[in-house]
Amino acid sequence: MLGFGYDSYENSFRLYNTREIGIYYDKAHNTYLENIFELGFPAALALFLSIFLIAQKCLTGVWDRQRNWIYPAIGFSSSVLVAAHAIVDFSLQIPAVAVTYAAILGAGFAQSFSSRK
Repeated sequence: MLGFGYDSYENSFRLYNTREIGIYYDKAHNTYLENIFELGFPAALALFLSIFLIAQKCLTGVWDRQRNWIYPAIGFSSSVLVAAHAIVDFSLQIPAVAVTYAAILGAGFAQSFSSRK
């Protein structure tokens, strides 16, 4: 329930790997399952919820902004892309992908707020 600790999947999964499986797994190839395994359900849920709320603000920022609405649109669409790809791969564990995504999402979130309010 509370996980094994971040970046401990490779060592911790050995507890559950039996001889019938016969394959060595160092990544789960599903970012969501791996985060739940490592962080535990409550912490993984908080992580997923925080990114979801930022992406949701980017989506509402598309309609709130009269100009420069493209930045929140790119932030939201990149979140959809990364979220869909995280189901079948672990691309967010590659530093270049994670930093680029964080920069795009941060710029989209920053531009999600109307300057008239």
